[in-house]
Amino acid sequence: MPSPRPAPAHRVGPLLVRLGAVVVVGFAVLPLWYMLVLSLERDPAGSGAGLWPHSLSLGNYRFLSSPVFGFFPALRHSLLLSVGTTAVSLLIAIPAAYALGRLRVPARGWILAAMLGLAFFPGIVVLVPVSRLLASVGWLDRLGGMGLAQLSFTVPLAVWFLSYAFRGVPVEVEEAAKVDGAGTVQRIVRVILPIARPGVAGTTAIVFVASWNDFLFSSTLNRSTRSETLPVLLAKLPELGFLGGQMAAGVLMCAPVALVVVALLRWLGRRSASAGG
Repeated sequence: MPSPRPAPAHRVGPLLVRLGAVVVVGFAVLPLWYMLVLSLERDPAGSGAGLWPHSLSLGNYRFLSSPVFGFFPALRHSLLLSVGTTAVSLLIAIPAAYALGRLRVPARGWILAAMLGLAFFPGIVVLVPVSRLLASVGWLDRLGGMGLAQLSFTVPLAVWFLSYAFRGVPVEVEEAAKVDGAGTVQRIVRVILPIARPGVAGTTAIVFVASWNDFLFSSTLNRSTRSETLPVLLAKLPELGFLGGQMAAGVLMCAPVALVVVALLRWLGRRSASAGG
């Protein structure tokens, strides 16, 4: 009996790619799914929940809605802080990224390297000076003060990503707009941003998530519940010893990030469809 022939190399490659994709997606999604399952269990600590809830219950989410716990005020604070920080970061970063990506700026490479370094600079180093500065102007325990502190890493991050996104816009397109009499602002708004919208959308999501997940500045600059954000509040959950409430809070904290990503993807899809049509 003839021995089976080995699979051709052109079939093994795509198979390995699909297998790797399944492993990566499973590694990313499975913890989130298990967190959702535990949040819907009546007693996740005692029931030994698997990958599917034994009995569906929203009791853990009702626990979070208690005014004593203050989850939804903290959720509102996080949304205001992240949306505001993202908007201000983009307003500052877009003109800076245009200059670094499209104009002949001396030492441009060094400046971009510095931006990347600032984006990942240890926040603990600047924490004390920032705290003293905000205290001197009365901005401790305020969302505005936290937003200013977060700009120290969100603006460099946005500048670095947007400069490379803007650099991919063809020079001929911008030159044609310049010949038509478009000024710098008009070229950025009507030419650069629409063409570089995938990079703009990705940068928006990255900056929003960076602000949303910030714990260092939010916890240090917070003094009361009037500026308490979700990461600060969730850090107190293990003290309660309530596993279901912890999981429900984790699900609700992931929801705004997922909504932002979905909204950006839908925006890109609509823009691509209108451009193709």
